[in-house]
Amino acid sequence: MDGSERGRGEGREDAGVIADRADTLRKEIAALPAGHRLASLRELADRFKVTTVTAGNALKALADEGVIVSVPTRGYFVQSPPSAGEAGQEAGGPVNRDEINAIHSEIQQLAARVAELEKRAQSPSSA
Repeated sequence: MDGSERGRGEGREDAGVIADRADTLRKEIAALPAGHRLASLRELADRFKVTTVTAGNALKALADEGVIVSVPTRGYFVQSPPSAGEAGQEAGGPVNRDEINAIHSEIQQLAARVAELEKRAQSPSSA
């Protein structure tokens, strides 16, 4: 398929294609350490020869599962350890979903705060 075919039907992506791409990424992510930054949306779309909408929907599915986390203006990062069993052993117990969600929320708040501070630091009127 060439690039001209990729744009056809944009916005009407097949759920099977999205699930397939999410499955492929999920398997690859299992081998990555927590905190690893994933390729950009554009890079993933190019790699899988799909639209950025499809790539974004696959990433959203993984984020909804708690496999990755989206940090605004920074990208997508591996959220869960490569193996939940290994992580539970090393951390002293099973992973608590509520704790993960709370940390995810804190990360988003901190990312927004960092962006705000960076903006203020670049402003000539900051003192």
